Amino acid sequence: MSDLSSLLMGMELNERKLIYTSQKGVKIFAIRTDKICPHDFAVALLVPGKREFRPTHIRLLFDLYLKKSSNNKDFDELFKIIENVYGGEDPEKYLKKLWHLTFPMKLDDPDVNVYCTQLLMIEQEFNYGEGGCKKGKIKPPREFLMRFIRWVASGEE
Repeated sequence: MSDLSSLLMGMELNERKLIYTSQKGVKIFAIRTDKICPHDFAVALLVPGKREFRPTHIRLLFDLYLKKSSNNKDFDELFKIIENVYGGEDPEKYLKKLWHLTFPMKLDDPDVNVYCTQLLMIEQEFNYGEGGCKKGKIKPPREFLMRFIRWVASGEE
């Protein structure tokens, strides 16, 4: 996470960086916007044959909910990987595992979820962390998103 954070912190305004391309050709970009704070960036997905869009935290949570509902066993593996990425591990380390997880109901593939999650967590760190212009009460700031992911994983209503 720290290597990617450094790369993203060094982006120029409106610069876009390709972060990941899935086996199915889905491209994940980071685009520096400075919308909330300096160095803020947007996450963008480009699915082959479709228009680029910017997924939200809600889309991610809904997709994780669908995955949990459709294959709880594989979701548990996905959740463990997300926890490890939250702890600073590189998603690339888990790609082979992610490629073998199957979900009858989903918006995106699990590898796309993990890379988007990592980017959304880094975005929270940039905006609400020590160098950010917003002050939050949750430390580290990426914990805010992780709490919602854990809530989905818990299966609580």
